[in-house]
Amino acid sequence: MKKFRPDGEVTRGLTPLHYACFINNVSAAKLLLTKGAKVDAVDEVGCSALHLCAEHGYYRMIKLLLQYTPVVQQYETPIMEKNGKYPSRENIDEPLRLAIKNGHYECAKLLLENGASPNAIYFDGPEITHVSPLDTNFIELLLEYGADPNVFDRKGLTPIMKACRLKENGIEAIRILHKYGGDVNAQADFRQDMRTPMHYALLSGSAELVKFLISLGAKVNMPKGYDKPSIIDIAVLKDDPELLKIVIDAGADVNAVHTYIGSALHLAACSILEHQYEILRLLLEAGADPNIQHQFPDGSQLKSPFVEYFRSRDVVDSRVVHLLLAYGGKVVMRSPINDTRGQLRNVLRLAATRDQPQVLTSMLELGEEFDVGAIDRLPLPVALKGDILERAKNPASLQQICRLNLRSRIAPFRPDVVSGLPIPAHMKDYVLGRSH
Repeated sequence: MKKFRPDGEVTRGLTPLHYACFINNVSAAKLLLTKGAKVDAVDEVGCSALHLCAEHGYYRMIKLLLQYTPVVQQYETPIMEKNGKYPSRENIDEPLRLAIKNGHYECAKLLLENGASPNAIYFDGPEITHVSPLDTNFIELLLEYGADPNVFDRKGLTPIMKACRLKENGIEAIRILHKYGGDVNAQADFRQDMRTPMHYALLSGSAELVKFLISLGAKVNMPKGYDKPSIIDIAVLKDDPELLKIVIDAGADVNAVHTYIGSALHLAACSILEHQYEILRLLLEAGADPNIQHQFPDGSQLKSPFVEYFRSRDVVDSRVVHLLLAYGGKVVMRSPINDTRGQLRNVLRLAATRDQPQVLTSMLELGEEFDVGAIDRLPLPVALKGDILERAKNPASLQQICRLNLRSRIAPFRPDVVSGLPIPAHMKDYVLGRSH
């Protein structure tokens, strides 16, 4: 009769101890172990008895197995690829991963207490990146035993960034991660446009989450050299005045330029937004410059937001035009090629369509720096450009000169500042461009 071997292979690398653990037979497992069964014996796919117990949540069995091994070993230690990406594993996940995956908290804690690595690497990222932000108990457990809260998953996101995608539901996870050193200002990799948790919080649309991140020290401005949509850009594109006000109140730079699109005011002026007027008003009140000029490293220049507003649509909103004028928008009657604030082409288009005479009148009344030569050269009928030429060739009235002078000298130029001037009320409206 063949002698019984407690660590002998039954099939495919499985040992009697595997079978005892699979059916949770503590007595049989204890007998096998006292007779010399190897705790760390693995089958063909790298599965040990400890893997089986962790997967099924057999706490007593795990305690028994740990009596026969000094620490929980890491069954596989993948080597990072040269490009910094996480490698594939040859065998089954670590016992800790199986315990967490199947919701066995006490088993996971027992494994960690006995040396299981909280930072084991998998194809999609380190251990903590596999845990849902909703599983806050497991997140805190891993952090208590040394998990790195600032690791990136394969997609280039940190645990805090992933939590931000869950709106208010991610706040508790963020609170825990921050408590253990989680960086609320970390930047994702280039595949994610180098975004921060604040980007993802804004994209989620949760005002509560945005306020919470700010309370933890999240920044609302991006460093110079950042060439992707900034935090305030995302706030504008979300078309939510409440979110925009939160980041503005937190100190967002309304005149920062990070992309070829321009400042937040450029973005708001050129986008199709349901709450465009309110968003523009918030930006202008916060100091956004409707005449901002910016030159890129390649020498190209941005046209002003006021110019771009007209260029972005066929029919303009008269409320928006008067809002921009009230905050100092200049109507420079030159080609935008010669002056980034040049409104000549936009005004001529208004004159040609004749669809919005009130807007045309408002623009012409605040026209300045007329380029007579450019107007003369335009291939348009004299009747069409007659009024523009007449304004260009004749001296402005003293009243007009005073108005333009005030608009240029008052800084910042805005309705509340003008309302404090010691002039009659109707003249204040005149200076702001509200009367004809």
